[in-house]
Amino acid sequence: MSETRPKLGVHHAPSVGFPSEAMLAGFALRRLSKGHLLCTPQDARDQVFILRSGRLRVYLAGENRELSLSFLEPGDIYTTHTPTYVKAVIPSEIWVTETQDFARKLASDPAATPAVLRVLGRLLTNAVTLVEDLAFREVPARLARFLLGLVERRGRHTPGGWVISLDLSVEDIASLLGATRQTVSALINQWERDGILCRPQRRQMVITSLDALAAHCFRDL
Repeated sequence: MSETRPKLGVHHAPSVGFPSEAMLAGFALRRLSKGHLLCTPQDARDQVFILRSGRLRVYLAGENRELSLSFLEPGDIYTTHTPTYVKAVIPSEIWVTETQDFARKLASDPAATPAVLRVLGRLLTNAVTLVEDLAFREVPARLARFLLGLVERRGRHTPGGWVISLDLSVEDIASLLGATRQTVSALINQWERDGILCRPQRRQMVITSLDALAAHCFRDL
C-alpha cells in the first residue's frame, strides 16, 4: 500500500447542516447532562430528536458488555423507538417531537430526509463493520482499520504524515471496536514506539506510516 490516502470502499454522505426554523416548529428543546440515558430498547416513548449540541452514543448492551454502533453529532436525527440505548457522552441539547408529528412534517417538507438517511447509513455501515471485525479480525486489525478510516475521511497530509483529529476518547474508540480501553491504549502506545504514529496533542494523532498501519489492518485475513 502506497503512502497515499487509503480507499476503504466506505462512502460518507456530506453533512446537510442544521434544520431550518420551519422544520423545528413543534420541537421542544431539552438539555441532557453527561451520562444521561435518553432511551432504552424498553422505552415506550415514540419520539424523534435532533441533536443541537454535544454528542450522544448509540449502543447495544448485554449483561456484561456494551457495543457502540455510532456517535451522533450536532445536526443528526434519531428516534427513541429502536432496539438501542442512547446516552449523552457530554452535556448535550436536543430538539424533540413526537414521531407522528415529525412524519406529517416530513411528508409536507422533505428537507430533513438527507439527514435521516445519513444517520441510518452510518449506523448500518458501523454495524456491518463491527460484525465483520468481531468475526474475522483481532483487535490490532480493528484499530488499524478504524485509524485508516479516519485518514480517509478527515486526514490532512503534512510532511510528517497524515494528521487526524480525535474527537473520541480511547474508551469511546474501544467501545466502537468491541475491545477494552486498556487493550486499545496499549496498542496505540506500542505503535507510537514502533514509529507508526505519534500523538503531538491529546486530541490529535499523526499517522507516520500508512504502509505499516495497513500491514496490521490485513494481518488477520
